[in-house]
Amino acid sequence: MVKTMAQISPDTAINFSHLRQYVGDDMALTAEVFGMFRHQTEMWCKMLHAEADDETWSSVTHSLKGSAKAVGACGLAEACELAENLTGGAAGKTARVVAVQDISNWIEAVNHRITRWEYRQTMTGLRQPVAQ
Repeated sequence: MVKTMAQISPDTAINFSHLRQYVGDDMALTAEVFGMFRHQTEMWCKMLHAEADDETWSSVTHSLKGSAKAVGACGLAEACELAENLTGGAAGKTARVVAVQDISNWIEAVNHRITRWEYRQTMTGLRQPVAQ
């Protein structure tokens, strides 16, 4: 079940244990994966419209689901999976409008969490002694 907006927060937006299964503790690789996520979501969200034809809707929501899974954004992936099924007779405009808003809210929470992670990495780097 997809979390409600009250349950969506940057603290729960990314499952770092899931992400570490693929990137380990490699901070540079994690940053690269986060960068790809941001690029992918920016690109695909431009095409995420409630009025989209079924083929476009399925393609966009499926692609966003894959991007979400790659970073451990499980809530976003669930929202995309539910949205992916809103085709044919299940493609009511209201349901799609709600799905677009849910996906957008999840992406915002994930991006906020990524920004917090990047900030912590920067601060950690600043605290490291400079080798002479």
